[in-house]
Amino acid sequence: MYSRWMLLRFKIKQFIRILPVILLETILFVLILAGVGIYATRAIYGEKAIKEIKVGIVAEGDDRMADMLIRFVGGMDSFKDAVSLEVMSRGEAESLLKEGEIYGAVIVPEGIVDSILSGENVPAKILTGSAYSRIETEVFAQLSHAGASLLTTAQAGIYAADDFCAENERPDLIGQTEDALNAAYLKYALARSTLFKEKEVTAVKGVNLTDYYTISLLFAFLSFAGLAFGRYMQVEMEEREKLFKSRGIGTVQQYLIETAAFSAVFALLGAILSFPFYLFVIHNSKSSFAVGPVWIMILPIWFLMGVFLRGLFQILGNHAGSMGVCFVVLMAFMFASGVFIPSAFLPAFVEKAGTYLPYKAWMEGMAMILQGKYDRKTMSALYTIGLSSLAAGILAAVCRDRLALQGKGRYR
Repeated sequence: MYSRWMLLRFKIKQFIRILPVILLETILFVLILAGVGIYATRAIYGEKAIKEIKVGIVAEGDDRMADMLIRFVGGMDSFKDAVSLEVMSRGEAESLLKEGEIYGAVIVPEGIVDSILSGENVPAKILTGSAYSRIETEVFAQLSHAGASLLTTAQAGIYAADDFCAENERPDLIGQTEDALNAAYLKYALARSTLFKEKEVTAVKGVNLTDYYTISLLFAFLSFAGLAFGRYMQVEMEEREKLFKSRGIGTVQQYLIETAAFSAVFALLGAILSFPFYLFVIHNSKSSFAVGPVWIMILPIWFLMGVFLRGLFQILGNHAGSMGVCFVVLMAFMFASGVFIPSAFLPAFVEKAGTYLPYKAWMEGMAMILQGKYDRKTMSALYTIGLSSLAAGILAAVCRDRLALQGKGRYR
């Protein structure tokens, strides 16, 4: 028993001693990864990003109704963020198009509102410049098409009502019906901006995006930190491990001791790094986090994550190539579980796959605890993941030990 206790103390000291190096390596790695991501984003999208589409509006004649509608549409929340409308003369519009100052111009003919109500449909002319990219022109065209589609739908309803009145021998109601429908369609068109109001998307039930990313990015950072520990893990028997084995500490016991030591240090690191961030979010935003006694359960979550990482190293190995595979596996797990992008925005098959991965359960468990809640079912799922990882790691350690013995037997 004394030898086992000494081995545990030795492993804990070993992992604590290398913590500064691990943190430095992880910070540098994250900075490099972030730098590459920012550079790649600018290289790919820097010249293609659509900022604001400037459009000139030319109202021919003295049509106050058309001018009022133009100004109203230009002030809609759903429209003004993407398109900037500016009323101007036709000469100014043509000049600015040539100079590349505007994306396009809409020539609104005189009496267009009356023509819509009467069914005459005097068309508006759309002029597009050649100084902008194809994607910007396509956006402008789609916006114009969307407005035309809305008008077509309104007219179809009015014509259908006219036919209905005529078929039922009530032509005297046609005028009254058209006025009522025109008023209804206009009211709908003017109020349609409510369809584009901002809506908050929650990634985890009861947790806003600020809280969610506080949790997920800490999981990502500590995953990379755990990956940096990998090369210090002992996944194969060497002389020192053989010495412990000769003293009665077998392969399984050595694995359990090292896993306990690593997971304890990892849990301590997770708590030291995460608690300040959680408290900062609580005091500086409208957070759903609530400090309470249940926060002590944060430690078991980080501990269970350490058990998982240790098992992953034992299964895949900790050589240079194996660590690369571990990195790819962790990145795939985190992406599918919504660590970088909330699951609601991922393809359906990826979102479904993420529900079976440990990161999803860890983040949901962490969110629950940070809100001051405790759910036995959720915690049971976390313990099941931990036990499964432990069992898989033990099996991998035993298999490696036996394969090593068989290999030595062949070369004797």
